[in-house]
This record gives sequence, C-alpha cells and structure tokens, in this order.
Amino acid sequence: MEKIFTLFFSFFIFVSFSQERKPDIVKQLPPLAEKECAGFAFSRFDGNNITEYTLIESILGSDIQSYNLLNFQGTSGSNASAGLFTGGVAAGIGLESGIILSTGFIINVLGPNEYAGATGVLELPGDEDLEALIPGYNTFDATILEFEFIPLFDTLYISFVFGSEEYNEWVGSPYNDVFGFFLNGENIALVPGSGDRISINNINNNNNSNYFIDNDERPGPFCTEMDGYTVLMTATGVVTPGESHTIKLAIADAGDRSFDSWVFIATEGFTGTEPGDPDEPGDPDDPDDPGDPGDDEPYPLPLGNWPIFLVMLMIITFTFFKFRKSS
Repeated sequence: MEKIFTLFFSFFIFVSFSQERKPDIVKQLPPLAEKECAGFAFSRFDGNNITEYTLIESILGSDIQSYNLLNFQGTSGSNASAGLFTGGVAAGIGLESGIILSTGFIINVLGPNEYAGATGVLELPGDEDLEALIPGYNTFDATILEFEFIPLFDTLYISFVFGSEEYNEWVGSPYNDVFGFFLNGENIALVPGSGDRISINNINNNNNSNYFIDNDERPGPFCTEMDGYTVLMTATGVVTPGESHTIKLAIADAGDRSFDSWVFIATEGFTGTEPGDPDEPGDPDDPDDPGDPGDDEPYPLPLGNWPIFLVMLMIITFTFFKFRKSS
C-alpha cells in the first residue's frame, strides 16, 4: 500500500507540472487610472487620433528625409495592439516614450505584475517573415508596421526593448513568441555580437543574462506586467543615403495565441545617430543595474522555477531509494 501511495503521489506531482499552459485572458480592462504606475500611460491606436502615420512619425529621427506607409496590421480601440507610451523609465523600462507593438493588448503591459500569463487574443493572422525566423512554427496575432523611408545617413539605429509574459517558465519550451525588424527583408534585431534573433530562448537568466531584466514575481520589482524584458537595445543596419529602403516592424505569437509579448521603440529612436545608452549593463549611472559593481541598490534575485524542480527531484530521489531498499 505504501508503494502504491508513493507512486500515486509522484505521478500526481509530475502531471501537475506537465499541463498545457493556461493563459490569463483579460476580458475586462480596468480603468486606466487604477493601474497606472508613476505615469506609465498609453494612447491606443484608434485610426483617428492615433493612426499608422502617428506611430511612424513618433519614432522617426530628424535625419529621415521622407517616408511612405506600406502596411499596418493590428487592432484598435480599447483592445488596441499598437499605440504610444510615456513614463517608461519610471516603470523600469529603459525608454521614456515611443511606440509599442504587441501580440495582444498593449494595455496589458501596465503594472504591477499581477498575472502569470496575461493574454489578449487579437484574432489576427500571423506573418510569413516571422515564421521564417522560427522554422517549424506557426504564428498568430501579428502586429505589423511597415513603411518605406529615405535616410540622410549610411547606418540605421533602432532603439528598442522587447518583453514577454512567456518569461521565465516557458524558456526553452515549444512556445517562443517572435519579433523582427526587417530592413529590406533582412532581420536586424539581433543579440549583440551574434547572428541570433532576440527571443525568450536567447536572452534570459541563463543565456545572455546581461541583457535581461527579471520581473517574474507577483508583484514584480518593476511596475510592469511583463515577467521579463531586455535592457535597452539597438538594432543596426546599413543603408544608402538618399535612396529608398523598406522597414517592417513585426511581432507575433508563436505556437499558440497565449501569453502576450511586446516591443517598445523609442521616440526618435529610428535614426542615423548612434544612441547613447544610459541603461546598458555596467553603466555607473544606472541605479538598478545588476552589472554595476558600484550599485548601491540591491538588484532582486530571480527565483524562477527552481523550487519546483528541487521538490520534484527530492520526490523522485526518495521514491528511487525507497524501492531500492524494499527490493
């Protein structure tokens, strides 16, 4: 009887942590004032006051000669998947203002962190260019902003932050939301020093951790719903001054429509001027920088899921030796 009980208990624990993920689908949005954190606020795409042109013009630097809208895919109104944001620095994001594109509702990114998997379902198609970055996956709920532009410079810099609800529990899993900045068809949103695209599998607590900020607590240490996100990063691409180029800014769910992801692009962050980065790892001016040895502020130690795995390991070990002893 004792053996049966031990086997049953072990099976129960295994099954409990092997279930398909269940999103926290946000059906009723709270009044904005109830969730704002230190001025972190949004203006949602509505096609009238905030249009595709508003989004583009918000990120263009003064060294862009002209532009022409090619395509926009996204939702509008209270469940908008694109829009403007302000107050990002106070919320813990390395950008003060700019535009935001999401696989769900942009408003879901407001803190504090309350859900394990905040999800807004857009019922939009995916994107073939994004699927080419992750062979074998289907994408869903893509938000896309695509336009032509004529630069007055030879090197393009795009300042951005990527974040997701898929951190940390879905790192290394079949679910891996995808985004890309396609300059003339080629993705330039890459992990620095490599040709790897930026994703939850490539930037996290274990891989390229100096580019990662862990917020996977409830509430998290930073005033945003995102369970994790990158530090302020820069995508770089070569262009020809005076000639027309295309850029496609896109983000989508991969594998299913659950768990929102977001990409933030800085105001005038689409430019030929190389950005100074006050929040890059190791910068002495960043009060919450885990890479700064002189930082007086303690950086929160992420726990992740290690207690769960430790308990499971202890149960398996106990069961093994129990049966070995009895035999």
